[in-house]
Amino acid sequence: MSQLLDPCSDALPPEDSPTIEDALQAFLKTPFLFGAKVKAVERETAIELLASYVYYHGHKSLPPAGCRQLDQSFQKTTTAQLGFHQVFGPEKLPHLLPGFLTFLTYEIMPVASQKFVQSTAWTIEELFLWLIRAGHIGAEEGEEAAYRSSEAARNLPRAMRALKRLVTEAQVNSAEEIRWTTEGQSERYTIVRLASNMLWLQNPDGESAGPIKINEKIKRDLEIGWEMRGILVKLHGTWKIVGLGGIFPGPG
Repeated sequence: MSQLLDPCSDALPPEDSPTIEDALQAFLKTPFLFGAKVKAVERETAIELLASYVYYHGHKSLPPAGCRQLDQSFQKTTTAQLGFHQVFGPEKLPHLLPGFLTFLTYEIMPVASQKFVQSTAWTIEELFLWLIRAGHIGAEEGEEAAYRSSEAARNLPRAMRALKRLVTEAQVNSAEEIRWTTEGQSERYTIVRLASNMLWLQNPDGESAGPIKINEKIKRDLEIGWEMRGILVKLHGTWKIVGLGGIFPGPG
C-alpha cells in the first residue's frame, strides 16, 4: 500500500511515487469489479477520456505555486512535454472529478449515446473504489467520489431519455403558430416542481413558467433542481415547450 500524499500540496510528488498515468494503467490490468456491466473496450475508452480531460484541464486545479512547479518539470524534460497526469499522482483525482463530471454532462452527453455515458460513469466509480483498495487515496474521499460517479451513471441516462421523449412530444404538439413564435435562442431553466403529469420551471431571473403538461414517463425521469434549456411559449393561457437544447442533472 503506497503512502498517501497531500492532494492540496503545491509540491510535485517524489519521483518514485506513482503518477495518475501509472495508476490508470494499473487499474486497467485489474479484474472487473462490476462484471459484465462494462466491456473491456468501454473501460479503456472511459479511462482514455479521463486521462485526456486531466491532461488538458488538470492544471486548473493547482494554486499558483503548483503551476510553477509544473512549469519547472516541463523545462527539465528533454522528451515530449509531460501532461498533468504524467507528473502528479492519483491523490489529485478526487478533486478533479467534479470538473470531469461537468465535462461529461455538458460536453460529452449531448453528442454520445446513453450506453457510452453510463459505461463511462460506471468505470469512474470502479476506478475510485480500486484507488482506495490500492492505497492511493483515502477511503472517505474515495467513497464520496465513487458515489458521485454512481449517481452520474444513474441520472445522465435518465436525462437523455427524458430529453428524447420531450423532443418527440414537442414535435407532435407543435402547431404552425407555435413554430413561428420559437425563433431565437434557448433559455436556461431550473425544474422547481413536479406533480402528477405537470412540470414547473424557473429562469435565472426568478420568473416561473408552468404548469406544463408532460407525459408521466417523462416526469419519472426528471428531478427537481435539474437544468433544462429550451424555448417556452404561452398560448391561450397554456405553457408549452416548443424547443429543447438539453436536460442536465444537478450537481451530486
